[in-house]
Amino acid sequence: MKTAIYLFEPVTLKRKDQTLCLEKMPNAKHSHPGSKIARELVEDLKLGEEDAWWRSSPKYIPVERVDAIHAYDSVRLNSALLNFLSQKNIPLHLYNYYGSYSGSYLPKDALPNGNLLMKQCLDWSNEKKALILSKELVLAAAHNMRHNIRYAVARDHVEERWLDRFDHYTEPIHSATDKHQLLGAEGQLRAHYYDFLDRRLQDAFKLRGRSYNPPTNPGNALVSFLNMACYAAIINEMHRTQLNPLIGFYHKPGRHRFPLAYDLAELFKPLLVDRLMISLINRNQLTADHFESEMNGCLMNPEGRYIVVRAFEKTLRTTIHHRGLNRSVSYRRLMRLEGYKLVKELIGEKTYEAFRIWW
Repeated sequence: MKTAIYLFEPVTLKRKDQTLCLEKMPNAKHSHPGSKIARELVEDLKLGEEDAWWRSSPKYIPVERVDAIHAYDSVRLNSALLNFLSQKNIPLHLYNYYGSYSGSYLPKDALPNGNLLMKQCLDWSNEKKALILSKELVLAAAHNMRHNIRYAVARDHVEERWLDRFDHYTEPIHSATDKHQLLGAEGQLRAHYYDFLDRRLQDAFKLRGRSYNPPTNPGNALVSFLNMACYAAIINEMHRTQLNPLIGFYHKPGRHRFPLAYDLAELFKPLLVDRLMISLINRNQLTADHFESEMNGCLMNPEGRYIVVRAFEKTLRTTIHHRGLNRSVSYRRLMRLEGYKLVKELIGEKTYEAFRIWW
């Protein structure tokens, strides 16, 4: 199985025959302040096993085993390396000082399709069709959030009234007649859902409402970081379909970098972000020591980021039995399958039914 490479230290990344070569920059300073990644956390690079990390330098990585590269620190490269990544269809994703997604180097479209792009644009401009697709996306996201609440109720973590209230806030989504109403209904639903998450989190990590740019407390810092990881994973998989991520249906083109990625990320955040956040916190894998206050905000330090992306990558490789395909697929593969379902909707082959957790 292919795996993603996460770079947390300043490195020179270059091509060496048919491998990727990682060399630590001599005397390089981390672009992120704070304590360095603990040496005992950094393991030898063993692709195909649980993690993909390095200790020695240089380290040669078989390119056939690399799905994508995520750079959280300084990376030195050249055009020869970018050409090599294009040939092997490996995206390079960059993150800024705050750990937020900055942008990607995406190889040229492997399967360009002008007709499909035209249909994406036409469906976006058709208010009735765009509203139908947007409702389907929001209702599926609501189903997945409700699934997390139902799980907590079944195990007596929260009272059953949380399900009743969630269903109450879901009703306006069905009756929305335009996107403005849909946005309002979804906003109220998410506010209730974030209240539920606070009930499941330790006091030090309660969200107390969402805050951005920068987040104001550890809980919001963790949610923002995981949301960016989910967003980048969606972009990575959309690149391998014929869909253009610039044209979404619910999120407005132009306001977001890749609206379609935001659309689909809403479906997977309850599975990949919310569940993982609760697990990391309640199992004490993350503590307040993994966060730093800075400039009236709160940021995760390098050790915390390392722990989170390690757990996130492991989650993406989790497999479940797909009822339609009758075989095991990874969570990462589910994202790509969602793109294929949208393609079938656009070409009129099959009505789109958004991803809903069934297990």
